[in-house]
Amino acid sequence: MLKQAKIVILAMAVVLMATAAFAAPKVEIKIRAEKAKITVAKDGTKSTKMVLAKNFAPGEVIHYIVLYRNTGSEDATNAVISDPIPQGTVYIPGSASETGEVSFSIDGGKSFNRPALLTYQTRGEKRVASPEEYTNIRWVINRIPAGAQGKVSFQVKVK
Repeated sequence: MLKQAKIVILAMAVVLMATAAFAAPKVEIKIRAEKAKITVAKDGTKSTKMVLAKNFAPGEVIHYIVLYRNTGSEDATNAVISDPIPQGTVYIPGSASETGEVSFSIDGGKSFNRPALLTYQTRGEKRVASPEEYTNIRWVINRIPAGAQGKVSFQVKVK
């Protein structure tokens, strides 16, 4: 009887360890690009609604929404959500959602920093990068609970 109890306890410990090994956060991302569509009714009133952006024209503002969801069984901590600023567009200053810590890159995503600290050297002079030079945007979110979802967003203007 004692031997059977030890075997059962050992088997339970193995199952619990295996379950713990599979418990992990898993953050999934979906990106959506939208733009404003203005329609004018017969009475002259205008209404604006957001539609999926399939084609882009110079001067248009595109809204990028990054939807995230933790489908894992544990909280995700310090989750990094990164997205390139699309080529042929310019980041619109102040348009990034303030979820988590927002930072930008000017070197294709190799390094990130806050806008005031994004600098580069030119002819021996240190300069602060402008939004036109941003190549990537990144959010670090402290905690995404298991099963939770959210979104971050930013806007660009088509060149």
